[in-house]
Amino acid sequence: MTPAAGAAWLAVSPAPSTLPNISFPVVGAWMLGAMFLAHIVFGSFSMGAVLISPAFELVGQLRGDARLDRYAHGVASTNLKVFSLGATLGAFAVFMLTGLYPNQFISLAILFFKVLLIAFISWFLTIALLFVYTYKWEAVIDRMGRRFHIGLGFLGGASEQLFLFLIVGLDSFLLTPNDGRDFGALFNPSFWEELGHRFSGNLSWSSLLIGAVMIGYWATHRDEEDRAYYAWAARVSLLVGFLLLIPQAIGGFAFAEAVRHASPGAFRYSFAGPLAWLWQLQMGLFGLLLVGGNLYFWQSRGSWLSGPLTGAVALLAVGTLLPSSTYPGTSFWLRYLWLALALALSLVHWSLWGLRRRTRPDPTRLGRWAVVVTGVAAVAIFLLMGVIRETARGPYAIYGKMTQAQAQNLFQPPHRGFYP
Repeated sequence: MTPAAGAAWLAVSPAPSTLPNISFPVVGAWMLGAMFLAHIVFGSFSMGAVLISPAFELVGQLRGDARLDRYAHGVASTNLKVFSLGATLGAFAVFMLTGLYPNQFISLAILFFKVLLIAFISWFLTIALLFVYTYKWEAVIDRMGRRFHIGLGFLGGASEQLFLFLIVGLDSFLLTPNDGRDFGALFNPSFWEELGHRFSGNLSWSSLLIGAVMIGYWATHRDEEDRAYYAWAARVSLLVGFLLLIPQAIGGFAFAEAVRHASPGAFRYSFAGPLAWLWQLQMGLFGLLLVGGNLYFWQSRGSWLSGPLTGAVALLAVGTLLPSSTYPGTSFWLRYLWLALALALSLVHWSLWGLRRRTRPDPTRLGRWAVVVTGVAAVAIFLLMGVIRETARGPYAIYGKMTQAQAQNLFQPPHRGFYP
C-alpha cells in the first residue's frame, strides 16, 4: 500500500451505515468540544511550563539568583499537579470522539498509526523524567549536580515537545490534508507553520497566566518577603509572555497564509463566512494583550513616553478589529499592518522600560490589574485559536475528504493488507 493510496482511501465515501442509537442526557457534540478545549488548556499549559521551569533554573544558576530557582521549582510542581487532570480530560474526549465520530477517529488512527504510536509511547519517558526532575529536586542536585538536574528538566521538556510535534501533524492534516500516510501525512502544507505558532503560543500564554496567578498570591500574602517575591515573579512572567507574543503573531500570520494557499476554500469560509467575527474577536484579544503589557510598563516606573506609546498601541489595536468588509479587495491584510506597528511600538516601550530597571518599584493597582487581565485574555485567545481552526473546515471533518456526516458513520474497513 503506497502512501498516496493510503490517503486516497479517505476520499472514498464509506457506505451508508446505521449508527446505534447513542442517547444519554447532556452528552453530545458540544460536550465533546468542551472536553477537548478543557484538555487543551491543561495540556498546552504543561507544554509551556515544562520548558519554562528548566529555563528559569538555568538562568538562576548563571545569575546566582535564588528567586529563579524557587520560581522554577514552583512551576514544575504545579505542572505535575494539573498534568493528570489534563490527561483524564483528553482520554474522556477521545472516548466520546470514538463513539460520536467513529469513522473519522478510526480512519485517522489507521492513517497516522505509526505517528500516534510513537506519540503515546513518548509519554512513558516524559512522565518518568518529569517525576524525577520535580519530586527528586534536591536529591538529584546533591548527588548529580545542578547541571545534571537542569539537563534532566530540558530532556523532559524535549520529550513532551515530541508529542506536540507529532500531534500537530494530525491536527494540521484536518485542515490542509495531503496524499501521504503516517509521516508523509504529518508533513502536510500547514504543519511547520502551525507547529511554530503553537510552540511559541504555549510558552507565551502559560507565562502570562502564571503572572496573573502570582498577582493573586501577592494579594493574599502578608509576609513582606513573600510579597516581594510574588511581585517580582509576576513581573518576569509578564515580560516573558509579552515578548513571546512576537513570534506567536508571526507564526499565526504564516499559518493563515499556509491555509490560504493549501485550502483556499476553508480560508475564505473562515475569513469571510458566517464565523468571520471569530477572527475579529481574536485580534481584539491579542490587542488586549499588547495594551495590558504596555499599561503595566507605564504603571511600573514608565518614562514620559509611556502614556503616548500605550495610547498609540491601543488605537492600533482598535484598527485590527475592523471587519474584512471594511477593506476593499484583499486589503484586509492591512489589519496585520496595524498589528505589526503595535508590536513594534510595544518593543520600543519595553526597551525604554528596561533602561529604568534599577529604579523600578512595584506597579500601581492599575498595573496589577493589567497583569490579571492579560493572563485571562491569554487563556481566552488560546482557546479561540482552536475554535477557529475547527470551524474553518465548515461541513468537513477532514477538509475536502470527509464530511461531518461521513465522519459520524460506522467505520468501513479497507481491503486486506491495508493495515500496518
